[in-house]
Amino acid sequence: MKLRLILKTSTKKNKEVNIKFNIAPSKHIGFINFINLALKQDLPIELSFEKVSKTGEREESKIIGQFKLQGKANSQLYELEEEIQNTERKKKKFQQKRKQP
Repeated sequence: MKLRLILKTSTKKNKEVNIKFNIAPSKHIGFINFINLALKQDLPIELSFEKVSKTGEREESKIIGQFKLQGKANSQLYELEEEIQNTERKKKKFQQKRKQP
């Protein structure tokens, strides 16, 4: 299963523009938990960027923003969360079987 973060906006001429970021499978559960937390608490999420140089020096970008999440269909969100958890369980079972001689 793939999980993507899609950001959308539109131009002055009402042309839709979007960008998609893949979320690594190892981050699926953490991302879903974060989204659920934001939805349940109904608090804004702060968006910011961080630049990391090749030497490891970090600098926070001057661009920030805030937004609130709205759930389209909570049942679909719960189904996605269950699907991800089932996938994780299957991976763990498979890894345990491989470790046993």
